[in-house]
Amino acid sequence: MRTQSALARVNDTLTLLTERTPAYRELTERFGPLLRAVAQMADELADTMPKLPAPDPSRLAAGVSLLVDADLAPCGEALKRSAAALLPVLADALRLNGETADRIAAHFAASDNLVGLAQARIEGNAKRFENTSAELGVQPAATLLFLSETIFAPVLRAIISGLDKPLTDSDWDQAYCPVCGSSPSISYLSPKEVTGLDQLVGGGGKKYLHCSLCGQNWRYKRNACAACGNDENQSREVFTSDKTRFERVEACHKCGHYCLSIDLRECEPHPDLDAIQVGLIHLDIFARKSGLVPVTATLWNSAE
Repeated sequence: MRTQSALARVNDTLTLLTERTPAYRELTERFGPLLRAVAQMADELADTMPKLPAPDPSRLAAGVSLLVDADLAPCGEALKRSAAALLPVLADALRLNGETADRIAAHFAASDNLVGLAQARIEGNAKRFENTSAELGVQPAATLLFLSETIFAPVLRAIISGLDKPLTDSDWDQAYCPVCGSSPSISYLSPKEVTGLDQLVGGGGKKYLHCSLCGQNWRYKRNACAACGNDENQSREVFTSDKTRFERVEACHKCGHYCLSIDLRECEPHPDLDAIQVGLIHLDIFARKSGLVPVTATLWNSAE
């Protein structure tokens, strides 16, 4: 059975957002084309990427993400294709001036530059982005980082789609991604499950984290903070919306971080986990006014 395409999920989610909260229409109109372009590129690249070797259980058990030390050179042409398709949309969404956009496009026209930045992102080499930003005259450096991550995302997602065995329910207990090592941008509670011959519906509620870069989902302890792993009930809190019960903020008062969450037992149809974040900015505002910091800085939760 063919699953719904990434583009279809994004389209459905953006439509639901504007129908449910008309105040978000301006944001969805501005950034919708970008979200759609990323999803479309992920669909186009699926089944075209070189296959990764099977995950090494001993490395996973040691907390080593799949792409750490991996050679991304074979992904160079896919990265160039992604950059060529997404940079014009990014420039429009972020309202980059023409000269800046041209300098970035020229730099990203070389696959070696893209591969080098992708490797640096997975290795956590922030200095590479700072130096490249200075070289290109792109400030702040976070702008180049966001541009790069957006371009890398559909390529990494296509790599994930080619894994013989998904890592969603692997024996991975870290708060960072088992594929690329990035932190999560959102979590979700799994939907209700149909069990038994009498088609009883129940269960669900298992917690998964969603990678901010490659989109991998992975099982995580339900009562633990996605930033520091704190599982003390006294220092953790969950805020929910009165109007939309499936929208949640998981807060940790021990480390001061929060993570958005969607309860899929209460949410139909299930949204695209990246697009839905555009419609959760009111939760980000609430959390930040409460003195909390997001587990992962994104375009949606970092704007002043």
